[in-house]
Amino acid sequence: MIGTACQQGALVRVISHEGQILFSQKGKLLGFSSEVVSILKGNALFICDHQGNTLSTHRYTANHPTHTHSSKSLLFYLLFGCLDKIGDAYRLYQFLGRGNAIGTDGGDLNWKNIGICFLSIFFWIACFFAASKMGIVE
Repeated sequence: MIGTACQQGALVRVISHEGQILFSQKGKLLGFSSEVVSILKGNALFICDHQGNTLSTHRYTANHPTHTHSSKSLLFYLLFGCLDKIGDAYRLYQFLGRGNAIGTDGGDLNWKNIGICFLSIFFWIACFFAASKMGIVE
């Protein structure tokens, strides 16, 4: 009979009601009862008896709830808002610098337009890289 099971570093220790160590195994303790212990090793879940014998093995997939408004999502939206404001500021610069109405600048291609285009591309690459490192996109 299993008295308790506890996680000690990378080991799971299973202890009897009398306080004797029944067995130790590497893994993560997920739960126990008086008859069995569930131990996670990698992506496999092992159900073991009081002697440490494996009774069954199952594939383990953790269903983590998604946080729709986490701080990571907020940061991503702030970066998107910054890019939007950069575009607005550039259009205002064109409007004030040339004396043309917004949208009627003739579409001429110059180095400022090319620079803004490349800056935009590098900005989105950086956003995607940051989002993938934070786990927002997979």
